[in-house]
Amino acid sequence: MAQDNAEHQPAVDAKTPKRKLLFWAAIVPLVIALGLGLLDITGTAATFSRIPETVRAMLGETDNTLIIAAVYAKDEEENSFLDGAKMAIDRINDAGGGILGRQVKLEVLTEAAYSEDTALETTVERTLKLSGSIAKTENLLAVVGHEWSDTAVAASSIYSLNNVLYFATHATADSLTNHEFNTVFALQPDNSTNAAVIAAYALKSGLRRFIVLSDKTDYGKESANFFMASVTSADADVVYRGYLSSSHQSVEQLLMFVLDNKLFSRSDFDAFFLVSSSTEETAEFVKSARSLGLEIPILGMEYIFSSALEKRVGTKDMKGVAGVSLYDREDFSKEAQDFVADFKAQNGHLPDLDAALGYDAMMLIQSAANTAGTTDSNKIADTIKISRYKTPVTGITGPLIFDRTGLITDTKVFIVQHDGTQFRTMESYQIPVDWATLQTGTEDPSNQPNSNPAIAPAKEQAGQ
Repeated sequence: MAQDNAEHQPAVDAKTPKRKLLFWAAIVPLVIALGLGLLDITGTAATFSRIPETVRAMLGETDNTLIIAAVYAKDEEENSFLDGAKMAIDRINDAGGGILGRQVKLEVLTEAAYSEDTALETTVERTLKLSGSIAKTENLLAVVGHEWSDTAVAASSIYSLNNVLYFATHATADSLTNHEFNTVFALQPDNSTNAAVIAAYALKSGLRRFIVLSDKTDYGKESANFFMASVTSADADVVYRGYLSSSHQSVEQLLMFVLDNKLFSRSDFDAFFLVSSSTEETAEFVKSARSLGLEIPILGMEYIFSSALEKRVGTKDMKGVAGVSLYDREDFSKEAQDFVADFKAQNGHLPDLDAALGYDAMMLIQSAANTAGTTDSNKIADTIKISRYKTPVTGITGPLIFDRTGLITDTKVFIVQHDGTQFRTMESYQIPVDWATLQTGTEDPSNQPNSNPAIAPAKEQAGQ
């Protein structure tokens, strides 16, 4: 019986120990990767983009491409921010030799649309999940974008925690740079600066009585409060403070109230100040106001200088719409004019503020990384900040200089205004702003606009 059992035992293969060794040599790195959370497995498929290069090399996969993640909300019509960023990436890879000799890929990621109807807790939860996932991306060099201040502020904490370079191209909340995260940069002036600048321009233009309207986002309310503080401190009047829309009132109903109420009459206000995180809502207000014969100036913040807004409203009805911009499209330097020509040739329309910001963010990253000689985020961040005292990068939007908190400084901000055909640059202010100058209105007299910004002419080329 024992003999029969022995006959049925499998023959011993001298190669078995070697095969087991090879098996474990292959499987152990995968187990380690799984244990460290480096493999993101969904269903039966594994994503290898987050596996360290050493493990990827063992699996026969290598990729030396640097990744710049661009986070933006989906826009079916056009996205000049991404168009500008892609233009810069092509230039970096083709003419610039990449970054530190490595090719660069722009990885576009979509964040959920944010509005006043979105609960803050939901927005924060979504943003933390998205930014946490982005921070784990292999070969990640930097992140740009996040379309709203609420998402950008939430994401900045994750990027800082993971030592990821983050360039906030759209967020203007004062709280973005209050935390002094070393790797976080704000490429636009904050709300207090932008609101004070547009207020100063309005007052110098002879406008003294305002209807102030906003959505109910933190961005809208904060910007409106700063604007009201600026104009009332100069003894101007806020005739009415209201909100663009709600569950009880449409934009059309709001405008009917403006035209027919017992609190004030049509002759009691000179201009609207309008701020919203929604391009669609802004466009609806401008179109409706113009259709009802309200041809007075409509003033806003940095989002006003937008090709998407212009397209939705129509050029004729955009006349008299003015906002703040870090980008002067009428800059006559060769680099600036080449950018305008190239962008128009590729996209069929003139660049706006978004396009310039997308382009500049990419070029700043390339310059800083090449100067630092490393992809280390903290060393690149230090290189950017210290350039303020050495040789700063000059982009399409002007000098790209940042203070120690990461907020852009030592540059100019412009007033741009639509003349019924296109946006024109009307005036410039130096930042950091001289608050006393803004309040007293004692800017360079040669730079004074006409009394009504709806009919103020574009500046002469010879005077630039």
